[in-house]
Formats: sequence, C-alpha cells, structure tokens
Amino acid sequence: LRSQRQLEQWIIRYNESNLKAYTPRKRDSKMSGRKTDFEERLTIIEELIKHDVNYNWAVEKYHISYQQVYGWYQKYRKSGNDPESLRDRRGKAKPEEKWTEVDRLKAENRLLRAQLEKQEMEIAFAKKLTEIRNREVEKDSGTKPSKN
Repeated sequence: LRSQRQLEQWIIRYNESNLKAYTPRKRDSKMSGRKTDFEERLTIIEELIKHDVNYNWAVEKYHISYQQVYGWYQKYRKSGNDPESLRDRRGKAKPEEKWTEVDRLKAENRLLRAQLEKQEMEIAFAKKLTEIRNREVEKDSGTKPSKN
C-alpha cells in the first residue's frame, strides 16, 4: 500500500459494492480429490487424450480434482507415455533386482552409517555409566577417585 488513504478508498469502494471480492474461476474449483487405482487413472488419461486434453471435462466426468488430472497427465507425458508412471509407489521400495550399482552403494553406505552411529552411542553410554558410578563412589567415600 502506498498510503493509509489508499486503504480507506478501497474499504469505501468495497462497502459500496464497487469493488468485488475474488471469486475463483471454474478451474480453481474446490473439488477435492479422491482415491483412484491404477486402472482408473489409466482410463482417465486415455479418455483425456481422446478429448483433446480437456482437464475440466475429466474433472466433471470422473469427479476428481483438477490437480490430480493435471499431475497424472504431466507424469504420463514426461515418462514418454509409459502407463507405469501412473502407479502410486509411495511407501514402496524399489525391488532389489532393479537396483543399480549406485543404489547398492547407497544402501551399503546407510547400513555402515547406522552401525557406526550405534557403536558411538554404545561408547557414549559406557562413558556415562562409568561417570555415574564414579560419582556414587565419590559420594560414598567422600574423596575423589584418582584418574588413571
């Protein structure tokens, strides 16, 4: 805002109904998405292509959100029209037989890091336990234990 006066003018125009609030276009509709399976997504994309990639038509016909249709179509095109790109693989690991050498090395690296972290935690725990025991001995005897 350039000034307080500008804000006052906007409020006056709005109250006089000369300034309209934003109303979303049809494309921005609030239709919520719904769960779909692979076969249904494939059918929707095939029908979408037959109807000249008319997203609004697909939204109305299949009662899904615009974002879903748009996202599926973009994935489908980027994969070179591979239907497998429409599969929902969230939470599923790649099968080991499809791993590349880089994937194998990354997995081995994660495993080694986890083992190292576990060893470091065990060492830190042992040190802390020794420290606590030394404090108890110090309390009981009233003297400080000698450090070797």
